[in-house]
Amino acid sequence: MDRLAKQFLEEDAANKELYVQGIIFKNDRVLDVLNQKFNDYLFRIKLYSYIRKSIVFAAMDIKTMESEIREKEGLYLNVLDADFEEERINTIADAPMDFIEEIYGDKENIDYREIFADKEVLQAIETLTDRQKQIIHECIIKDKEEEMVAKELGITKQAVNKIKQAALNKLRKEVGGK
Repeated sequence: MDRLAKQFLEEDAANKELYVQGIIFKNDRVLDVLNQKFNDYLFRIKLYSYIRKSIVFAAMDIKTMESEIREKEGLYLNVLDADFEEERINTIADAPMDFIEEIYGDKENIDYREIFADKEVLQAIETLTDRQKQIIHECIIKDKEEEMVAKELGITKQAVNKIKQAALNKLRKEVGGK
């Protein structure tokens, strides 16, 4: 409080004069005026402090909201065009992609360890012929129709079905199922 009183007296020369008249010469009327001016000074200090803190907290809230929005929206592609001082939208070329083909695309060497974690199943798959592995992969893992697999391999649908059933029976036997 001592620091505030010093600042109050230094703020205006009239305040020093009121202080001298009120405190030193014991003038009650001047003391009341001094007291009122000091209370006004304190009110201004508190008001300024309140406004300052409000601005700081509002700025912090805005910064938090902006970072949350930035996290949700990802990268912001718009840039300020130096020539026109306007925002310009940058774009990323979007190449068309067949997601089904991307997911189920043919792989040269199929690693069944990526598909199956059970060692017993992996050992059972290794007992199959290459043709059986190919048909099981196409029909079961890629979920293709037997007719489509038959067309791709140049054999009949019945041959695909026969090879698939033989492979499944062999897998059941190896794993110990019915």
